[in-house]
Amino acid sequence: MHESGSASVVGELYDLPLKILRDHLVPAEPAELEIGVIELEDGSAALATVLRDAMVDPLLQTGDIRDISYLGDWREFLHSEG
Repeated sequence: MHESGSASVVGELYDLPLKILRDHLVPAEPAELEIGVIELEDGSAALATVLRDAMVDPLLQTGDIRDISYLGDWREFLHSEG
């Protein structure tokens, strides 16, 4: 999560072997993303693919990304754009 704050968003939780994460998912991710730890609604923690903190401000400034966390859901964003 970016150091400037946090937001609650809808997500999907998957149970998969760490070997799959290490050998297949992480190597396929773009350089702007990394594995981070997020807090779930029940207070537990989970690994998640997150945007690297160092990338947030530059990408926001160039307009290459938009903060849609106020919507709380990627699907809601797609619906609002439709």
